[in-house]
Amino acid sequence: MAELARECLSADGGQPFAADPGFLRGRYLDRAHAWGAWQGPQLVCASAVRPSGDGPDAATITTGLVHPQFRRRGLGGAAFDWAAGQASPAGLTADTEALSDGAHALYLSRGLSQVFAEDVMQLAATAELPPAPSPPGLVLSDWDAAGPARFFAVYEASFRDRPGYPGWTQDRWVDWISDDDDFRAAWALLATADGTDAGFIVAEAGGWIIQVGVMPAARGRGLGAALVAEAVRLMRAGGQTVITLNVNVNNPHAAALYRRLGFALAGRRARYAVMTEDPVVT
Repeated sequence: MAELARECLSADGGQPFAADPGFLRGRYLDRAHAWGAWQGPQLVCASAVRPSGDGPDAATITTGLVHPQFRRRGLGGAAFDWAAGQASPAGLTADTEALSDGAHALYLSRGLSQVFAEDVMQLAATAELPPAPSPPGLVLSDWDAAGPARFFAVYEASFRDRPGYPGWTQDRWVDWISDDDDFRAAWALLATADGTDAGFIVAEAGGWIIQVGVMPAARGRGLGAALVAEAVRLMRAGGQTVITLNVNVNNPHAAALYRRLGFALAGRRARYAVMTEDPVVT
């Protein structure tokens, strides 16, 4: 599986961890039912289904991979049709961390619509950030100094106007953002401008920037650039090399900022589902 995933990631781009054995185990083995196609000893196509949650009403999630040298032979279609046959009555969604043009076309041909997509962007280890002057009166505080409640308040104000905002409670968001061995409190920064909390960034080991947000009233003042620049400085000082982040395809302003700072497109991750009305990509 890891060898197949590495070949797909090399051809398609996407999440760097998409070929990690631990990640693949969660997608194809743990709580999952898998199907594969082989060319001699080589695994050339794999598909899996897993429940989206607990209980009989949980929908089914499928994910799959086709080796680049074995595409356009019907393997992807056969793998998806097998997965569709395993789906629960609650429906089927398909997700991928390394989207290819062929997979996109396949899902559309089977009646699914893209309901979520993020571009994976990376800052090379050798890339130098352009100057990002701090706005006057800017103060940066880390997670321990500011406290989770202040971070959550800025997160909520920054993202509640975005399509697909989940409306999580503070406890759920804090758990999602910080309950991980890779979380680094010193790399989570809260931006306070002229005495008002206005933006934040959270990064973790492995070179990941998990989330960046700036409150609407504070946008256009260079806060986002200053936060990213300081987080990258801290991460590199901590031994990180390539820096990776994800940005939603319906957030062109954020994507433009990251491009100005030197981040380059490295692939796309996406989710597809059968829709009963026109989809809104979130």
